[in-house]
Amino acid sequence: MIGVSKMYSEIIDLLGIEDFKIVNPYNSDCNCEYILISKGYFDKVRKLNPNSKIIEINSATFLDIIESLENLKTENIGNIDITNQSIENLKKLDFKIKNDNFEFVKNFECNIDSDSKFIKRILDDLGFEHKNGSTIKIIPDYNLKEDLDLNDIIILKTHRYDLKLVERIENRYMSILNSLNNIILGKT
Repeated sequence: MIGVSKMYSEIIDLLGIEDFKIVNPYNSDCNCEYILISKGYFDKVRKLNPNSKIIEINSATFLDIIESLENLKTENIGNIDITNQSIENLKKLDFKIKNDNFEFVKNFECNIDSDSKFIKRILDDLGFEHKNGSTIKIIPDYNLKEDLDLNDIIILKTHRYDLKLVERIENRYMSILNSLNNIILGKT
């Protein structure tokens, strides 16, 4: 039996898995052969589920989720045809977002920075390069501080639980792009 946290339940569809259960591996023993979890929680989940094979899913970017699906394929988890189709669909969506926004990203004149590795991965995947000049900072919503000056800062909502996994990734990309566009429009 494969256990998956609610946040990653869509991965089951992407893999074409029919025999699974939604579990909370971060707080309890799940009694599953495999458990699919969010990257960064391996040690915590291992303590609670010592007899399960734990597989971390990385999903900051489309490339991350594609790599996670490829890794699951090598573990013989899921239907290979459905998994391959899901990978192709994700590649097309990733390409479309990057292609539709290529000129905007290429011609973006400000530097964009973040202290978050998670957000830096998204910026790198979108193709933003380090530039001289004023800096726009992007911070994740879970890293807010009271003494923060909110001028030229974008706060990225990272865990939209009302969205499915792929929608969350797309939402992060589009939130960054739309917020940057709004800042630029506000300066003109």
